[in-house]
Amino acid sequence: MNYLEILKNLEDYYANLLIVQYNRKPKAVATIKLFINLLYVNMIFLQIRDGFDWKTAALAQLRIIGKWVGVNEFYEGQLFDFHPWFSLIDWNSEPDNLQGGFSTFDNFETLEGGFLDYEEIKPTQNRLDVEQFRTMVGLKIIKNNITHTCKAIDDAIWEYFNGQVYTVWDLDNRNLIYYYPSELNVIMEVAKAKNVLPCPPTVNIQLQEIIEDA
Repeated sequence: MNYLEILKNLEDYYANLLIVQYNRKPKAVATIKLFINLLYVNMIFLQIRDGFDWKTAALAQLRIIGKWVGVNEFYEGQLFDFHPWFSLIDWNSEPDNLQGGFSTFDNFETLEGGFLDYEEIKPTQNRLDVEQFRTMVGLKIIKNNITHTCKAIDDAIWEYFNGQVYTVWDLDNRNLIYYYPSELNVIMEVAKAKNVLPCPPTVNIQLQEIIEDA
């Protein structure tokens, strides 16, 4: 059933609920159908609104929201504790066992080498997953909307991460230190690189992982 059929059924249903003296009166029926049209259109707008709620949006919508607020799911640089890099291969490795590297046995003598730095490439591994990207979007929304006072940043970060992340100020040295648990390593490193962590002008951000005693 398409949306026009759904709308027609809704119009007929509510028009038939008119009390006896108005039932089947053309103007009364037309008025009810007009109200149903307005409500139906508003419901579509509500669905669009809810579909672009950054807290629940799917990846496609989240990318659009990211464009609005100024952040995407890719990051530059190399997080060496996140995935391996530059592994070499044996000359007789089976194709399915290749681990990447600079050359293969077949093209070793003909491959013209060279090096790319992180500013020239964005590997597919350098992409946040959906929930990490959602976290970046939320942080950028916070940064875009709060006043960058000590208290505003402290409260916003504490509330956003449910107490997992907190901020400490070293104003003598113009530093703002973000403390976070190990499981947020990638998020915090990328958030700093993407400049989405709230921080006043002229203050430096430092990251400090919280190491729990064994």
